Amino acid sequence: MHIRKSNLAVFIIIAVLLIACDDAANIIMDLPPATPDEAPPFVITRPVFMITPRLNYYNYAGLVFNFLNTAEENADGITVSFMLFDAKTQASPFYGSNKFEITKLDLVLPDENKEVIISLDRIIYIAPEEPYLIDFFYISEIHYTDGGAWQDKYGKYRVRW
Repeated sequence: MHIRKSNLAVFIIIAVLLIACDDAANIIMDLPPATPDEAPPFVITRPVFMITPRLNYYNYAGLVFNFLNTAEENADGITVSFMLFDAKTQASPFYGSNKFEITKLDLVLPDENKEVIISLDRIIYIAPEEPYLIDFFYISEIHYTDGGAWQDKYGKYRVRW
């Protein structure tokens, strides 16, 4: 059997990943859902980092995206996870972690498409002059009015740049 060096390197990397992981289900890949049953109960747009004040939402910075509730239940809470980076240096603009998780309490009916606005005023300590880059953005949990919840703890359905 003849294997090219580049294919061998890919094979070795995949083998190391599989050996290192306790559960192969935790490996995150950029692949679409295999079946409609595996699709998440929402459709979202790419989030936008905003630095112009938005009355009643935020004074200095916020995340804005559209959320379509494709579930049959009313959603009343959406938790998002994401990372922020400086646009020029592409490094973390914060001391410590640049990974955040924020819950937005908002009622979204089934088949409703709603603009979700999340204030970042409480997590930034200086107002940025330019918008930060958003990466590894995903809906980590949706809470429903009937008490149920949908979760994506590892960012399987993430938005990447």
